[in-house]
Amino acid sequence: MTNGAHHPPRLVVGALLLAAATLTACGASDTAASVATDGFPLTVSSCGRDVRFDSPPQRVVTVGSIAAPLVAAAGAPDRIVTRTFETAPFPGEYADALRGAEIIAPTAELAREEIIARTPDLVVSFEGAAISADDLAAARIPLLVTRGYCKQASGSYDDVFADIELYGRLFGTAESARASVQALRHRVSAVAARHDTGAPRRRAAALIISRDGTKVNAYGSTSTVDAQMRMLGLDNIFGDVAKRSFESNTETLIARDPEVIILLTQGDQTPQSARTALRARPELAPIAAIGADRIVAVPFGYTGPGPVAVQGLEVLDTELAALR
Repeated sequence: MTNGAHHPPRLVVGALLLAAATLTACGASDTAASVATDGFPLTVSSCGRDVRFDSPPQRVVTVGSIAAPLVAAAGAPDRIVTRTFETAPFPGEYADALRGAEIIAPTAELAREEIIARTPDLVVSFEGAAISADDLAAARIPLLVTRGYCKQASGSYDDVFADIELYGRLFGTAESARASVQALRHRVSAVAARHDTGAPRRRAAALIISRDGTKVNAYGSTSTVDAQMRMLGLDNIFGDVAKRSFESNTETLIARDPEVIILLTQGDQTPQSARTALRARPELAPIAAIGADRIVAVPFGYTGPGPVAVQGLEVLDTELAALR
């Protein structure tokens, strides 16, 4: 393969084994790489799929609110030509670096034909998106899934950092990616150090409520917000649920009675509109957090499995401190 907008790298899915070892996008502990003389060809295992690259991607389309900041944190924001389906006002602190990319379809994913028309040599997305690897295989466009959205993801910051370093290897920006990870780790450690691990932990829930208020989703033990809550001295009342997110049973939510609610906004929701929708459910009135107005409303992107979750941890720390 040659570099350039009109020569996308060959996609190999399945049992292809190179002399190079596999980089993995589904867990930091089994991430490894072996490279040819200049680092390529390179095979990446993304949520169990083997994807081969003959050279660093030059034209990237990102799908979702997490992908573009990951690429930016890895030192390659200039490779992104199009961002789509960003349902939260992000990439937050990476906005300036990504300002040159086209932004379209903020509330609906791009159709396969529209992605192909932009001649990317990589699409970075999330598992469960409307655009799949099979959709793009015929056009020889590889797709990688953000590690935190793999089915077996842990939701840890280590996974976020491993993703950044993986993209650093892929884009040839490894030194920049390592520096970014070092700075992000320092910020996470600084927040964690402010909280006494032996102090009593307050019961908390992270929730998203639909715009019409009829549906409430909660976040379990494999979500990044669960990791954030543990660092911030909170006990996730759904920490026994081994899922990233799920529709919450009203009776269970009331029975577990969180003292604090982290309310995540998405799309055109504002913190006030999300709070209003939650309070409009009269059956939830007995919950301690609602009665005492201990509700912290922040954009979903602050808790997604990407580098913006570091900024999110800092924001949550400040917001929660104000409730005490």
